[in-house]
Amino acid sequence: MAIDSHMHINHLVLTNKEKQIMSINSNPSIESVINVGLNIDTSKESILIAKENPKFYSAIGIHPLSIENQDINSILTLANHCKIVAIGEIGLDTTKSNLNEQRKYLIQQIIIANELNLPVIIHSNNLNKMVIETFEKYEKPKYGCVFHCFQPNLEDLHYLIYNGYYISFAGRITYKNAKKSIEVAKLVPNDLFLVETDSPYISPEPLRDEMNESKNIHYIIHKLAEIKGMSYKEIEILTTQNTRKLFKKMK
Repeated sequence: MAIDSHMHINHLVLTNKEKQIMSINSNPSIESVINVGLNIDTSKESILIAKENPKFYSAIGIHPLSIENQDINSILTLANHCKIVAIGEIGLDTTKSNLNEQRKYLIQQIIIANELNLPVIIHSNNLNKMVIETFEKYEKPKYGCVFHCFQPNLEDLHYLIYNGYYISFAGRITYKNAKKSIEVAKLVPNDLFLVETDSPYISPEPLRDEMNESKNIHYIIHKLAEIKGMSYKEIEILTTQNTRKLFKKMK
């Protein structure tokens, strides 16, 4: 069975949300999913869904594009639940120009993660080097880190591998123009990569015009098996083991 290490069921409208929760719970090929918050409200909802559904785990955090009117201290008040496995997603994004403020939120949330002995889930939109600089200059994750939907850059990749940080592959690895991502996948050690859907976003081939779902994780696993010259089952086992190694609170 596979683990979808990063998805956002909170961003679906109610009817689709309930349908997808049922689909995941009844799917024998999905062991579990990590439902990732993007602000305080979606983080709270992620916790509630995890409480009510055994296959769901929660990550709580404030996304760099959602920092307005968000109280970081609220993360601490939410963080005691046993099914919270990470702080995230957090990071930096060039879509908005408030990078100094984004970086403050990133640093403070890494500090919280370190205080709670939790790994972090990093969002980095064209700013891998600035995230890495933030780690080195201000605060490094002490309990693990994954760059989700990693934007391919070999120099950045070498830093992440050297530090034992994880790379997560999503639907883009299946696209025809994914040459750089394929090169990254070949280089990432077998003990440092995860799979995710980032659903309802980034649907894999051949479903790019459709809403993404956790059940589509098999497309990413198949592609990685092809790239690495391994069997589907080998990739499934590896990524499940790697996910549990990073997110130690998963049962």
